[in-house]
Amino acid sequence: MDKKEQIWTAIARMHTPGFFITALIGQEGEEFPAALQAYIGERLAAFRRGVKARKFVFRQGDWRIYLTFFPTDRVVEEGYALKNSVMKTPRKP
Repeated sequence: MDKKEQIWTAIARMHTPGFFITALIGQEGEEFPAALQAYIGERLAAFRRGVKARKFVFRQGDWRIYLTFFPTDRVVEEGYALKNSVMKTPRKP
């Protein structure tokens, strides 16, 4: 398993009650970022205190990981929604 997969697996296995977390790895480092789980735990605690932000950048060494926290108890806010558009083509007679 490469480093990116290890990070995604570690995040997926974390207990993050009330949130689904996406992680975009902007820059890779050499070693697994040991402080990542503590950082996510701090963000979860901040949500309990009322913080409204949903996007964060985790930095450790050369690592840059862009984390987005999606609440699981409501519809995704418009600003964070992934949208699909279907391109209609005219039917040929």
